[in-house]
Amino acid sequence: MMKRAIGKVTATEKNPTTCDTLRFWVHRDVVIRPFDVVRVQHISRYGGDGEPSYTYAIVQDLEYITDSAGHLANYVSSDFGELDSVPQNARMGATIAEAQVLYNNQEIEMPVRDGTTVEWADVEGIKEALGISAYQKPIPAGYISISNGEDVPIEVEAAYLLGPEGAHLNIAGISGLATKTSYAMFLMNSIQQRMSDEVAMIIFNVKGNDLLAIDIPNLGLTDVQREEWEKCGLNPVPFDNVTYLYPFAKRPGNGYTISHVEFEMLERQRKNGQAFNYFYDIETTKSKLALLFSDIDDPSSTMESIAHQLSDLDASNWDTFRDGVRARTKRGSGKDQDISVMSWRKFSRILRSRTENDLFTERARTQTEKKRHKLIREAILGLRPGSILVIDVEPLPDYLQCLVFGDVIQTIYGIKLGDEEDVRPGDLGKVIIFADELNKYAPKFSSGSKRTLTRNILEVTERGRSLGVVLFGAEQFRSGVHDRVLGNCGTNVYGRTSPVEIAKCPDYRYFPNAYKAAITRLPQGSLLLQHAVFKTSLVKVQFPFPSYHQPQR
Repeated sequence: MMKRAIGKVTATEKNPTTCDTLRFWVHRDVVIRPFDVVRVQHISRYGGDGEPSYTYAIVQDLEYITDSAGHLANYVSSDFGELDSVPQNARMGATIAEAQVLYNNQEIEMPVRDGTTVEWADVEGIKEALGISAYQKPIPAGYISISNGEDVPIEVEAAYLLGPEGAHLNIAGISGLATKTSYAMFLMNSIQQRMSDEVAMIIFNVKGNDLLAIDIPNLGLTDVQREEWEKCGLNPVPFDNVTYLYPFAKRPGNGYTISHVEFEMLERQRKNGQAFNYFYDIETTKSKLALLFSDIDDPSSTMESIAHQLSDLDASNWDTFRDGVRARTKRGSGKDQDISVMSWRKFSRILRSRTENDLFTERARTQTEKKRHKLIREAILGLRPGSILVIDVEPLPDYLQCLVFGDVIQTIYGIKLGDEEDVRPGDLGKVIIFADELNKYAPKFSSGSKRTLTRNILEVTERGRSLGVVLFGAEQFRSGVHDRVLGNCGTNVYGRTSPVEIAKCPDYRYFPNAYKAAITRLPQGSLLLQHAVFKTSLVKVQFPFPSYHQPQR
């Protein structure tokens, strides 16, 4: 049987124990690290004859102290700096751990007493201390590894991740090293396994072909990697019921798309009725033109005002629409005098250059089976709980990615508000929208909240949880994302990042120093997780390797 005692509480005149913190010395043979959870026996609420209570705490920092008066004394004791010298008397020293109090099982909030034995917490005790045991709908979110060799499954509460109590997830960290996308996909796989009858998902592929075969199993999973899935209480299986949307292009030899999807995968998806090419026709896009200018510096919202005026312009295709806009660039055209001709010319110039992409076309009347045209709105109307829609935007420039993302946000929100006649608000269930590079869509700058797309995202993060619209976002740097978007996320994940970002972003300001150091060297597969229900600010979690097909690099 494993020995659980690892040290004793120490309280001094300068460093007393408090309601929130305690310190304990660690036995010389014990290996311990930050984020480990310990248990301390405490007084009983029911008097001296009652069962003792137990206080749980999470280690935040470690230090080693000796009885040396200073570094110079240590230098002198080694025969004035001789490397081969052995001091006649060994220094007395001890490792001191500082820990944050999480929970007491009898709700006692008094400081723990000096000299009390400190033990490793067991699995059930850790779950109770973090608040996991009281969940109504737990969703596996990884596991924590304690230094004594035990692994503890970690879960988040669905009501605070998917609404209605709280919602939204944000993941920040250096690209590649932080494994942001992998963790988001793991969490969504967990949701599909546990709540497939309640949740639909829309996933944006923004990097290569990473997410364009998520319904194919990963045949390269090792036994150890499969065991990691089992630690979380999940099966190592790919996603189910997936549809793929690729950007249309006039390229017959490439399946009429500019996507970088593997050709064999595309053919398989088309045979199974899973792959379609999305496009933008003039009739359905006129009302969304403002999204096409999301990256334009427009502090007075002139471009947006022009876009709204053009929503009733009669045009049968993009050529006639562009000609109609160009007609308004001439002096004396008799149109809105509040907007200058120069602004109209700027709008016309940008519109013409941005709608020359093959994406802007009318629905195919010939070779329909090969072109497989589908509007994004049509694909979303077909979503149901348990289904997943993957939209490939990787080949598109940033301004077209903003258009597609904004189109999805507006369509989903419109359905949830009852604006669509073809579907009821509850038919889709809860909808998760996952997008990487969130800083492109909701950047942190002074005029950001004036952009149509940013306003749409703010609407989702501030009011979407009551409607069942949930945003899962990821970015390299939290400091580049709108404060109100981050502030409304009930769950935050911190991957490996740089000391510069830690110094720049105020969200890291209140992290203990040991946590700040840890976050700069987190290995792949490890993240710091913050959840609204946890009784501590952060836990260090690990998660399994993706269970879906990984493309060749």
